[in-house]
Amino acid sequence: MLHFSTARAAATRPALLLSVALASACGTTVNARGFDIDFPANRADDVRAVASVVAERAATAPTAALVATLMRPERGFAVFDLPSGRQRFRVSQDIDARPIVVGDVVISHSGREAIAWDATTGAIRWRKHDHGFSLTGAGGDGTAVALTFGPGGLNRRVGYLAVVDARDGRTLLEREVQQALGSPTVAGGYAFVPWGGQYLSVFDVQRNVEHTRLHSSDDVFARARVERGAVYFGGRAYYRFSPEVTSGRRDAARTLRVVREDLPGNPPLTLDGYEGLGVQRNARERVAIVARPDPDSPDAAPTDNLVYALFHRVVFAMDARSGEVKWGHLLERDLTGAEAVRGGIVVVDESGQLVMIDAQLGHRRFRQQIDVRPLQGVLALPIDFAPGSEGAETPSTPADTLLATAGGTDTRMLPARIFATRALAAMPGPDATRALLDISSRAAFPPELRSSAGEALASRTEGVDALVAALETHYDWVRGTVAPPVGYIAQAIARARASSGVAPLVRHLNDPETPATDLPRIAAALRELGDSTALPAMLDFLRVYHADDGSVPQVDGTEATNDRSLGDQEAVVSAMEQCAMALARSGSPNHRRWLQALAIDPNTVDALKPILQRLIRDPSAAASSSGSTSSTSSTGASGSTTSGGSNTSVPDDPSIPPPRLTMERIAQAMEPVREELRACLRGLSSVPSQVRITFRYDHEGMITSPSVTPPELTACVLPIISLVRLPRSQSPREIGTYYLVGGPR
Repeated sequence: MLHFSTARAAATRPALLLSVALASACGTTVNARGFDIDFPANRADDVRAVASVVAERAATAPTAALVATLMRPERGFAVFDLPSGRQRFRVSQDIDARPIVVGDVVISHSGREAIAWDATTGAIRWRKHDHGFSLTGAGGDGTAVALTFGPGGLNRRVGYLAVVDARDGRTLLEREVQQALGSPTVAGGYAFVPWGGQYLSVFDVQRNVEHTRLHSSDDVFARARVERGAVYFGGRAYYRFSPEVTSGRRDAARTLRVVREDLPGNPPLTLDGYEGLGVQRNARERVAIVARPDPDSPDAAPTDNLVYALFHRVVFAMDARSGEVKWGHLLERDLTGAEAVRGGIVVVDESGQLVMIDAQLGHRRFRQQIDVRPLQGVLALPIDFAPGSEGAETPSTPADTLLATAGGTDTRMLPARIFATRALAAMPGPDATRALLDISSRAAFPPELRSSAGEALASRTEGVDALVAALETHYDWVRGTVAPPVGYIAQAIARARASSGVAPLVRHLNDPETPATDLPRIAAALRELGDSTALPAMLDFLRVYHADDGSVPQVDGTEATNDRSLGDQEAVVSAMEQCAMALARSGSPNHRRWLQALAIDPNTVDALKPILQRLIRDPSAAASSSGSTSSTSSTGASGSTTSGGSNTSVPDDPSIPPPRLTMERIAQAMEPVREELRACLRGLSSVPSQVRITFRYDHEGMITSPSVTPPELTACVLPIISLVRLPRSQSPREIGTYYLVGGPR
């Protein structure tokens, strides 16, 4: 073994310089020892030459297999043929590293050595002493295997590298260095070794020298892998080994990366290549990203251009460039392992069920029950693995797959359920609208899930017929029916300018069972739609509630009690204000006389009187703050504006604020304090995947009554958001929501 301490490295430096000089005379700079910090990096010609050799010597595709580590009291692991599920062999030896399949061997760690078992027979091929370190990575092309060992962690700067013959374990190259070593691979006679966080060294195995090197100025290199005739490396992003990456900057290369920051569980693109490969039940397989680079692509594009996000029992597929969610798939049990192939993703759960999920539609293409309950499931699959159609199911629409994902009763799944709801919000078509309606209507679902679906529903302009039909259902204790989320539906109907929704909205406005919090949205929608047939009902609402402050006199003559909360009373007053605005602007003289009478009525609640008096003094105030009536513009379904319900498009008027703030506008207003809010997460023992902040806001954008979930962050968050001023809107009182993504990537 070539072991270089700091002192010995200094003593041998003249000889090293001589070897470098001799190699330079031949046209290529090499580094006999390797890992010297001053070795030249990012030489495009050297990288091109190595990539060309690798392309000519394509790695052998693995034979499809599942390596399942076993749950206690059993020890070791079992290997199964795929897709048949037939067991090849079992190893009963204690192991302490997640197995890795390299070519035709299975590698793990036991005691003080790495061990390679023949992947077909289970016979031990070879052993390699670990020099007192943990196994941190292994990889290769079937002819040679590179192994790295270390104490774990990028900051612990010591490690051991060995490259061995895959057949018999004969040592081809080894180094013990004062650097942290990442997970390596071998391809085309070269060993690719990430180290120090920012370096990838390429060793010529036959000559036993470092041949070339890449250095990043703004990224982390932690892992390397080979796919046929291409090598990929990276950490937060994946790069293809090619001359295009020699700039040393992430933005100058075409990379594979996670383009969303709101994934459930906030998983990284890859596992940390500097940490040890433990064998235990953890989130490595259950909350993770699966993205397999496609060697047929000239850059680092993944198979089917999809990145898969795993969260315990759910798989989401996303477009690798845009981040658009294509579908969701809910499994029966927790995941233990997954691998992407062309045409889909193959997963294995803790019951031993193996499933291939279709890349395009998200349905099950294949299912096989394996006779094992894996603690971890390591899948070694050729990229073109195609198991057949046993156990296949009929495809569903993408919206239906996300609706199924949003359901269930597992409390752990709430982040994934909310993510599925947001994906539906971004999905076009009436199917997505119907799915959001379904989620927001289910009283058994968590409030934050229903409100997330409702907020998304309020911005829809497709599938309005389903929303109008849903309004025909009212709460009825005898029949056991529950009303849909009328307030959110009202906002969607107003946004879509659907006059067919006026009559059912009027019926809900006059229904005593309609929740008070829905009334402002219903009244605002009727005002925005500007249909004169709604005015009599809006006047009736004013006359019924103008003197109602929630006080209920007692039959025994004692002091009245209030059966309405402060929030509900505010909602009723806000709804009356919307009705009064519609009557002041579009009503008849008789309607306006009623406003005058109610304004001077001594029984009118104090909060309503100044509103009525203002509208009587200046009827144009109703027009200037109205979002949509017979002659005032408002935002229509396509982003242009409509006038009087006609289809004539006119430019947006920036002087007229929107009826209410969208989640996008709220997020934009919160952006300046986003990093301050994220700082509140530091030091937590368990960082939540997201923080939900709800609050009230008025037409001037003032925030009041904030609430934070999880509540332990309240003390830190409230002083920050109290300084935020939202954009102006037409809403006197409204509820807003802001989601803050959890822990750092």
